[in-house]
Amino acid sequence: MKVAIPIFGPRVSPRFDYAPGLLLFNLEDSKVVGSEKFSLQAWDRLQRLQKLQELGVQTLICGGIDGNSAQVLSDYGIQVIAWVAGEADEAMRVFLEGKLRPGVELCPRCRRGQRRGQRFRWG
Repeated sequence: MKVAIPIFGPRVSPRFDYAPGLLLFNLEDSKVVGSEKFSLQAWDRLQRLQKLQELGVQTLICGGIDGNSAQVLSDYGIQVIAWVAGEADEAMRVFLEGKLRPGVELCPRCRRGQRRGQRFRWG
């Protein structure tokens, strides 16, 4: 199985169509057996979609993605887990555990007792 994550530095890119890089993970028996990094800077939106299909990607974990791109990927048979925020490595870890859902905000501090979405209140 191949899983792709568009990246911005070490994080899941906030936008699929503007991500400067892509991490491609090869999985066997729910374990990462290899990974590659690609530069996406020269690819437009359509080239990105076609390249994911050519690479044999079965799942895309991403931040924001437009509806048309999501539909094209679905038509290609690629599952999209969108609106994910946080570190790409953490997203892959949670995916491998079978717990990654669309719209999740991955926060390492959340596992140490700090609730996700907790806001500071003034006064």
